[in-house]
Amino acid sequence: MSSFDGFGAQGPASGFDAWEVGVGGQPLSDAQLALQQDLSSLADGELDEGLAANVMLKLESDEEASAFFEDLTRCAKMHRDMADPDRLMARMAMMTGASHLCTDLENRLATIFYQLGKAYLLAALDPDRVVERAFEEPVAVEQTRVKGRGFVDGVLLGSDRETLDGSESSRQDGVDWQTARAMLNGRLERIEEPLKKASRLLEQAIAVAPDHEEARFYRAYLDAQQGRKLLARERWADLFDTALQPANRGHAAIQIGRLHQAEGNHREALRWYRWILISGLFEQDERFWVVRFNIAMTYLEMGDRDRCLDYFKGLIDSQPQHVAEMAHMATQAPLLQEVLEQYPDFANNLITRCPELFTSPAA
Repeated sequence: MSSFDGFGAQGPASGFDAWEVGVGGQPLSDAQLALQQDLSSLADGELDEGLAANVMLKLESDEEASAFFEDLTRCAKMHRDMADPDRLMARMAMMTGASHLCTDLENRLATIFYQLGKAYLLAALDPDRVVERAFEEPVAVEQTRVKGRGFVDGVLLGSDRETLDGSESSRQDGVDWQTARAMLNGRLERIEEPLKKASRLLEQAIAVAPDHEEARFYRAYLDAQQGRKLLARERWADLFDTALQPANRGHAAIQIGRLHQAEGNHREALRWYRWILISGLFEQDERFWVVRFNIAMTYLEMGDRDRCLDYFKGLIDSQPQHVAEMAHMATQAPLLQEVLEQYPDFANNLITRCPELFTSPAA
């Protein structure tokens, strides 16, 4: 008697109910239970090619086996959907075809690519210390990649299964979701250099959502770090002109100011820095406290030590919660240390007016 005997002999039945007992209400045999185990493993993708081929032949010829496997697959999908709401939402959006939901899917995919790109970029530039973060902190790469793949799977599962590997259903409004899944499912790992991964991911984010402001910011940041200063300045200027989020305009303004400051264009640097103060961002978003520090250092580079003192004092008075960070930045500024040694009067005035810079544990 074959291990498959007993299936399909009881008339139409479907799903788990047909698999609880064998012919005549008798318990299933060990061989039949083994087939159930094989089908469960097939649903989980755990069978080797040979066994999988045998089971697939059985699925094509046995109605009850096929029904059981379909139930297994549905349960697995439900479990993944419950564990990952993003995946479920993505699948529902693709099934309903709602345009506003599809646009949201594209933005979320772009954000996944941006988050991964930023994480690779900052880790590659300085993996051993805390770096300045213009937006939220970098994400955990592997966790985000896995969640992103689940999200894309949800989109693909909501598409027309018959045309999925073809195209129209896997390419919605110009977004190739199959390619997106490949990026999150191994193709990225074949790119060895973190900066190249960052570049590829940021470009993908912008290709999916050209107006993604954070991705545009970090693409320009990558340009600047790789020596393409003119291109970086142009891209930040474009972001400054077109960004809808005031904070993103502010971050772009700071970076443009820093480029000018590094090139010795002090007055142009001050113009960009002062925009942060005039716009109100300094008061509205405490992440922009650093702009007063930049202004103080710019005046110091210009030889205007009195204004430098004024800005240091104003910064401490307005943002006392950041004194430790200010003190750390002061110790990392070679020019400030040099001026303190060369001009004792300036050093005494700074100690008198801004003692916090010297008494903070970070000093």
